[in-house]
Amino acid sequence: PHAAIRPVLVEDKNLKKLPKGMTALNATAENGKKYILQLDPLDCTGCGVCASVCPAKNKALVMTNAESILEQETKNYEFVKKLKTTSSAIFKPNTVKGVGFNKPYFEFSGACAGCGETPYIKVISQLFGDHMVIANATGCSSIYGGSAPTCPYTFGENGGPAWANSLFEDNAEFGLGIKLGIDIKREKLLENLKELINSKCPSNLKELINNFLSSSEVNTQRELGKQIIKKLETAKVDETLKQNIVNLSDSFVTQSVWIIGGDGWAYDIGYNGIDHVLANHENVNILVLDTEVYSNTGGQASKSTRTGAVAKFAAGGKETAKKNLAKIALSYPHVYVGTISLGANPMQAIKVMKEAEAYNGPSIIIAYAPCIAQGIIKGMKNSINEEKDATASGYFPLFHFNPTSREFKMDSKADFSKYEEYILGEDRYRSLKKLNKEGEKLLNSNKEQAEETYNYYKSLENKDI
Repeated sequence: PHAAIRPVLVEDKNLKKLPKGMTALNATAENGKKYILQLDPLDCTGCGVCASVCPAKNKALVMTNAESILEQETKNYEFVKKLKTTSSAIFKPNTVKGVGFNKPYFEFSGACAGCGETPYIKVISQLFGDHMVIANATGCSSIYGGSAPTCPYTFGENGGPAWANSLFEDNAEFGLGIKLGIDIKREKLLENLKELINSKCPSNLKELINNFLSSSEVNTQRELGKQIIKKLETAKVDETLKQNIVNLSDSFVTQSVWIIGGDGWAYDIGYNGIDHVLANHENVNILVLDTEVYSNTGGQASKSTRTGAVAKFAAGGKETAKKNLAKIALSYPHVYVGTISLGANPMQAIKVMKEAEAYNGPSIIIAYAPCIAQGIIKGMKNSINEEKDATASGYFPLFHFNPTSREFKMDSKADFSKYEEYILGEDRYRSLKKLNKEGEKLLNSNKEQAEETYNYYKSLENKDI
């Protein structure tokens, strides 16, 4: 959740430089490349999530006393920080391993230990971080995302995310406005480049510009942009056009615009703005971090809170059903819609993020995010497993709809015999029977609604909707 564990590849030339006691293991069985999985001990929150989900039979990750390892592990981390982290030559870039080796542009946030929200932002930053622009709604994600004097968003050799926080109620419109502004600057850059190649322009510069105009890959755009700016320094061309292009040089790379916030914003206070954005055709991506409660302001019930859940303003259990934001979004045939859960299916989450970002139009992704306000009995160290169980029991089904293919795809199955065990593993449901004599009825309604929702989405599978 906090990017405090870093996998890095080690080039052969660096193997002899490893600090004493550090071991590099085989990244794959085939090519002999080595890697290190290194902890940053000064930024670890001790949440225990990594140890609880470690898949190794004998647990490769275990919790230990910080003082006993602090000095040596700090030295190890300082060494690892200097190593290149990309793994594109070893693993496919859009796989769990491939993304895991990418640099996170979101790290060491002030979120709660075991936070269910931050892993999604971290993964998106690993996919698009060097060309992201983020409009962040007020809420947990804005507090741990931008509280002075620190900021978890960081930079790499190609830059990093541009981040801004707007009001709770207008973040979607704020993000849409950012996108429109970016498009205007981009259009002006393209106009100036086209005008330049149609005027007196050196052939080598004209070739670079034509190559750029036909490029869509971000790294190619970035490299060609740098070359064009460098050529312009000495080229004898129209000075006004030259200056215009230099002034717009940050528009060479296509920006990935993300509108991020929690369910209090998306389902409630900022919903009108989201509906407005989805009703347009602008290429923006909405990420909803769904904790099913107003997390940042004390755990009040939101329209995402489910029937029977105990929360502030619903002390006897919420009596109405959860608002189905995904179903509403699906009523727009031009909108990409997906639900994801890293604990349930990390590969599906990465696929949906990539597809949504690549789709030339509005997209909305709803990510299930366990929260300390839910009262997970096993503790927040179990947050990732809680995501897994939520999907396995049918509580939070996974699916995606891509308008390009017109196909709705169900990405998870459900075993509703596990439903009661799952919800009673959280205090928000477990405490209901003590607080409300009608609690049993509310929990039964909760399950019935979940089954109805799952069956509705299942009925859409492989249909042209």
